Amino acid sequence: MFTMNDLLEVAIKMEKNGAAVYTGSIQKIQHNELKSLLKWMADEEAIHEQWFADQKNSLYLERDEANLKKMVPQALQDMMGEKTLSLDDVDFNTITTASELLETFISFEKDTILFYEMLELFVEDETVLKGLKKIIREEKNHVDQLTDMMASLFEASV
Repeated sequence: MFTMNDLLEVAIKMEKNGAAVYTGSIQKIQHNELKSLLKWMADEEAIHEQWFADQKNSLYLERDEANLKKMVPQALQDMMGEKTLSLDDVDFNTITTASELLETFISFEKDTILFYEMLELFVEDETVLKGLKKIIREEKNHVDQLTDMMASLFEASV
């Protein structure tokens, strides 16, 4: 069973994982503009990670925890399906082009957005909800930036 605390912990791990993968990728690619984009995204993910950690430390939920334990697992499964919410399962050794790398990151960002949109359903505090919506907008901006970068690249080797 998932609680809001569990969901926030997943969000923290997702952001930490994203930042680590983006930072690690910077050292493996040659394209300077892509490196710059990934550095910016890693920094954004670190900011998001801290925001979720702050929420986890201070969030008081109005909802009955027992109801959340019943509702969240099914809602999470219905919304996320087979998504892993992690880049841990990606074999980066099989990625040979910048566009493949960008497609992988776009997919991760889209999964993240889907998870956060699900999380929105369980947040009642208006201030927290406003912060979560801001992060969702920023994650959508990441997708836009990655998509723009992919459109500007030719099939160069990573």
